[in-house]
Amino acid sequence: MADILTQDEVDLLLSAVSEGDVGAPVGEKEVQRKTSVYDFRRPNRVSKEQYRGLQGLFEAFGREFSITLPGYLRTVTRVDLTAIDQITYDEFMLSVSRPTSLTVISIEPFGGSAVVELSPSLVFPIVDRLLGGPGAVLEKPRNLTEIEQRIVQKVIYMALTCWERSWAHVAELKFKILAQESDPLLVQIVPGSEMVILVGFEVHIGEVAGTMNVCIPLMNIGSLLEKLSAQLSYSSKLPRDVAIKTRAQVREILARATVPVTAHLGAARLSVRELLGLREGDILQLDNLVTGYAGVKVGDKRKFYAKPGRVGDESAVQIVSCIE
Repeated sequence: MADILTQDEVDLLLSAVSEGDVGAPVGEKEVQRKTSVYDFRRPNRVSKEQYRGLQGLFEAFGREFSITLPGYLRTVTRVDLTAIDQITYDEFMLSVSRPTSLTVISIEPFGGSAVVELSPSLVFPIVDRLLGGPGAVLEKPRNLTEIEQRIVQKVIYMALTCWERSWAHVAELKFKILAQESDPLLVQIVPGSEMVILVGFEVHIGEVAGTMNVCIPLMNIGSLLEKLSAQLSYSSKLPRDVAIKTRAQVREILARATVPVTAHLGAARLSVRELLGLREGDILQLDNLVTGYAGVKVGDKRKFYAKPGRVGDESAVQIVSCIE
């Protein structure tokens, strides 16, 4: 058993340490440690690579929603991704206006809940337009009526469907609307200190614009972030010989692909009277046969000029020049 130091021995040892007389034990090397700043209230749990992966996924969602929404609202719309931030749930709740439109949804197969928030500057123009108005913004926001909530719910269903389609190559998502609220204090899906991903969109509807925010707790998409990291790691660390072989295989597959090639021999414009007067044996003069060349399209793009003719019993064209 080790000896117990007396008070005088303890005082003597402390004074020796303060004066620098006591060094490191012989045979032990000094260990250099690197330090970094860390905020325990806001831990950085999403890497830059994962941010880029999430940005690509939500940009695809924005494009899909931009295509779907105009058919429902009967006007020009655009959905732009503005920001992806990592904050606490309390910070998100404090940034939400009151009243607003909050929709709590479940996300399968990840589990847990998320929140979709539509700002009053976006909700009321949508409601006004769908009820026959011009899509005006209210000067003073108010709580939604039951009918207005049903209209907003329809828009949320459309957004979730677009979300499912745009992420289909990553995960087979299934959403369900759990609740709709106007007061942020009534929506508590995770503890206030829990970290969340806040995705902000700016939605333009005609001449007005509003914001749509998607709040997803990090604990609910941990498996997705791991999958994104694995995909990015594989794509960034592909060996050179494998990359060369892959490009050659892709080039070979593309070379075997078939594309439509059409020869446009010409066109003519006729009045309805002339069209009704056409009879068998009549001759139509085409506009581009004066030069003797036809335009050849690959897909929908004009690529060549060609001279029409025949090969045996088949009609054909002979390529004479390329179109730059």
